[in-house]
Amino acid sequence: MTSIFLEDVLEQPKAIRNLLNQKKDLEKKAVKLNHERVLFLGMGASYYASLYAAIYLRSFGIDAQCRELSEFIWYDNEKLLQKYDTVFLVSQSGETAELTRFIDIFSGKLENCVLVTNNPQSFNARIFGDSRVFPIFAGTEKAMGSSKTFVNTILTLLLISSKWTGEELDLEKLADHVENTLTINVDSLTRSLIEKKNPILVGRGFSVPILRMAQLTLAEISKMNCVVYSGAGFRHGPMELMVTNPLICLVALQGKTISLALDLLADLSTYEDVWCITNQGIVNEKSIVLKEGLAEELSSIPVIVIFQKIANDIAIDKGYKPGVGIIASKVTKKE
Repeated sequence: MTSIFLEDVLEQPKAIRNLLNQKKDLEKKAVKLNHERVLFLGMGASYYASLYAAIYLRSFGIDAQCRELSEFIWYDNEKLLQKYDTVFLVSQSGETAELTRFIDIFSGKLENCVLVTNNPQSFNARIFGDSRVFPIFAGTEKAMGSSKTFVNTILTLLLISSKWTGEELDLEKLADHVENTLTINVDSLTRSLIEKKNPILVGRGFSVPILRMAQLTLAEISKMNCVVYSGAGFRHGPMELMVTNPLICLVALQGKTISLALDLLADLSTYEDVWCITNQGIVNEKSIVLKEGLAEELSSIPVIVIFQKIANDIAIDKGYKPGVGIIASKVTKKE
């Protein structure tokens, strides 16, 4: 069944390609930014996209930190802003309460700040000027719950970051992989999630911020609560939860820690509801197999598509309209 959320989800390959058409202009702005120390500030999906970029930059030795914007406003000292070469304010709407408050409070400290947004015409964007605004070119997102804006925010930050690192990321190939993931059947995992309460999502590296976004998507769209752990974090105590026979969804993708992910999968194999999202050819009734061929820096991104599809279907099963807010709103106007 279609929904405004699913319509946004299906538009993601097009949104990625729209962004890539603007690649040269974004890179021209990126090379003008100093980047030995970088701070990302955002909320919700913008925060999780920033976490992804921070992992990438730190892997190249760049000091990249990430904080929730509201927490920074209330609990960090403004002197810290001067310690970073560039401060990224990440807000898809460009109009959230936290961003407006940050600009009001630190109006005299904005010289090293830039804005990443899907709304370069917002009143906050006009404060920065064209040279310090990075549009994500995701197009209009109709639904409550970020989908194409989340993916395009990650890619915009990676475009900027890879210009600094000198690494050529095959972002064109990513659009094809997202398109392929949209065709994957997720019915079996969806049914299992409907039957279970409080599922556990586990991953490593780049998949952790993706799973944090999956947690948000399941909450916003399907009103389902879940918990996210890193693979190592799960071994440090939370594995005791296995005695309750929870549903575990483990992401195991090619990369630095694939052997650790597969070891954890093997250790959990005697339990009933252990699922795996992988590109390693692990084919069984409880695996979701993604297309191979993406570098580790990109391979986790299509995973969010799996959870977008699942969240849409669970919402419909529960009688909710996917993407239609009941309590929250698309643009958060109150901290």
